[in-house]
Amino acid sequence: MIWTKERIVAELKRLDKKRVDLSYNKLAKKNQALVSAAAYHFRSYRAAVEKAGLDYATIARRPRWTKLLVIALIKGARRKHQDLNWSSVTKRRDELGKAAFAAIQGRLFGSWDRALHAAGLDSDDVARYRRWSKSTIVFELKSLASDNDDLNSGAVQKTDPGLHAAALRYFGSYDAALRAAKISPSKIRKRRRRRE
Repeated sequence: MIWTKERIVAELKRLDKKRVDLSYNKLAKKNQALVSAAAYHFRSYRAAVEKAGLDYATIARRPRWTKLLVIALIKGARRKHQDLNWSSVTKRRDELGKAAFAAIQGRLFGSWDRALHAAGLDSDDVARYRRWSKSTIVFELKSLASDNDDLNSGAVQKTDPGLHAAALRYFGSYDAALRAAKISPSKIRKRRRRRE
């Protein structure tokens, strides 16, 4: 393509409408011919951008990360079954790792948990270690009981060792956690014997 001043201006306007990053370094990586032609015809890339009616200072400071881009990266990683807990994500040196640090900025989500929520994920499901309290333990035990799951100590240790360990830590014993959830430990033991 032969670049003219008119074509350069039109192309810069078109790219700006598509929200392409027009900062010098980013555009030079993707379209060196346009950047070189702009500098040649207008004596500087900045002058070409300004001739196109665009604010060069704004373009130079335009944030790279948007909420939509962060959400897209989170969803893509989830589809690939990648670990999305904060500890794992921040050790990455790829786009997702960079997006995580961008996500916690106030102008985006303010926290990684909020970014996960915006992507339709529950941060507790993503977290490597669930946050336990007496009320969450009681809730989990009641949920298991309503689903008619096996609630004896051995079964819960196998199916949800984190819940069992939290019950011991917060209530002193597994039976005490069951009683707090209004579940009779003796009935749980009887039900287990009948199943055996």
